[in-house]
Amino acid sequence: MSATGWFDFPSLFRDRGVDLAALGGAYLVLLATLILTIAAFFAVRRLLLIAPNRSTRDYGIYGSLTLATLLIAIVLENESLPSGAATLHYVAVPQLLLLLSLHLAIWRRQDPWLIALGAGAVAATIGVAALLGVTTTLLGPAYGIVLLVLASLLGFLWLKAVSTQRGFMKATSIYSSSKEALDTDPSASPQKPWLGLTQWALLITASVALAVANSLLRGAAIEEIPAIDVATESGLLLLVTAVVCAVPAVGYWMNRKAWMPELTRFVWLAWIVVGFALTYGNYLDSFVPT
Repeated sequence: MSATGWFDFPSLFRDRGVDLAALGGAYLVLLATLILTIAAFFAVRRLLLIAPNRSTRDYGIYGSLTLATLLIAIVLENESLPSGAATLHYVAVPQLLLLLSLHLAIWRRQDPWLIALGAGAVAATIGVAALLGVTTTLLGPAYGIVLLVLASLLGFLWLKAVSTQRGFMKATSIYSSSKEALDTDPSASPQKPWLGLTQWALLITASVALAVANSLLRGAAIEEIPAIDVATESGLLLLVTAVVCAVPAVGYWMNRKAWMPELTRFVWLAWIVVGFALTYGNYLDSFVPT
């Protein structure tokens, strides 16, 4: 509220880094990204072949979750930290929403032209962001992590669903290896309601590593981190993940009398969400003076 009793909207935007200069810069970035996206889209459609399969759906799922996580982080930083302390910017939200919409559409239906458009937009975004990172100081660490994840997803998409025109003509394309065996009995290997030893080992290792990273984020030196704290935090992370997964898994079984398909994937997605909430909370706390 201002002294006159009305909300001071200009100061609200200004405190969050949204001014004419920032909007103008974001518009130029968006325009450059759109131009590169169109060029990449036509290049992909002309030179490459995309096989719609399960991997393209996975690309849409993980791309959507990555972009949604960044949007949540932008809101948390700008609303939790003092004015001017946030490293993520609201002016990037429109471009992120466009990318998120594309990947949600890919998640829903795997049309080759839609996948090409989404992948082209990601490639263009990575290119423009890399240029910004080299020439300016606008890209914080969170942007860099997201760009690395998106680049990894493009690599995954290339390996699992993309072939060149030449490869297709030589019968070595992704189309040959991605054909489903229609005569396979889907009940031959039913989903089990527990994870295997390998998945548990990976989850425990990842949880311990994240607990150590959180201790470092809170300012502790590597030799000062108590083992009991690492064990407690990693155990808490695994427990919360198990509870988050148990509710929909049990509900699915009660409704359909069968265990949830792709349970392993769901557990890892839940672990990523819980781990992000824990880690980002520590990241925000590191800005608070002690």
